[in-house]
Amino acid sequence: MKRNCWLGVAGCDELLVGQYVVPNFVSNSVALDVGKGCWVLYSPGESLLKDWSERFGDAVSEINIIIPNHYHYLGVDAWLEAYPSARVYASDKAIPRLIEKGIPSVLSLESSPPVLPLGYQVKVPEGHRGGDVWLCKTGEQNVWITCDSFLNYERLSNQLVARAMQRLLGAAPGLKMSDVVKWLILDDRPGFKRWALKQLGVCPPEILIPSHGEVLHASQLRGQIEALLAARL
Repeated sequence: MKRNCWLGVAGCDELLVGQYVVPNFVSNSVALDVGKGCWVLYSPGESLLKDWSERFGDAVSEINIIIPNHYHYLGVDAWLEAYPSARVYASDKAIPRLIEKGIPSVLSLESSPPVLPLGYQVKVPEGHRGGDVWLCKTGEQNVWITCDSFLNYERLSNQLVARAMQRLLGAAPGLKMSDVVKWLILDDRPGFKRWALKQLGVCPPEILIPSHGEVLHASQLRGQIEALLAARL
């Protein structure tokens, strides 16, 4: 997937994904088109601003930014500088640390979420230390946008340090739940497992967009995630 530009997702006209690298690891931002120039940005990366401005220019009337946990805030300042009227949202659990890190006026996704495209819902997983937020779409193709819970690197990194870390932590290749997630990001592994299995029954995904790695399209994705949860948790 081409880096530092926004690309569409097959079967999801409202959805754009942009890839960038910080540092050495592929990361994803997601943009949801709500209509009439209104967008919801999920974990927007700073290096994606240039392509965004060139693509949309003055056609943007409103931007709402979702910070998907209290770690994923590094690109937000640049987007707020470009769009000072943008509103910023996060989970209640993530908000205190984001405020400590200097993110102003963070709104609660649980209390007053932004308007999303038809079929999308905000989901707040149980058991996440950093207050993770997912976006899930129910429709012709069910979509999960999942931040740090899962990884999907197609191959091991060419960078020696990153490659060694991926091997050590079980982070690549393919659909993974790394040791960082298992031991550091999750503070209630049984609770998260129960919650995630329930979501698989409510909205079994056919498209997975993790915050790190590649977008995964798979007709048997539900079974792959069930197997991963069983093996890792």
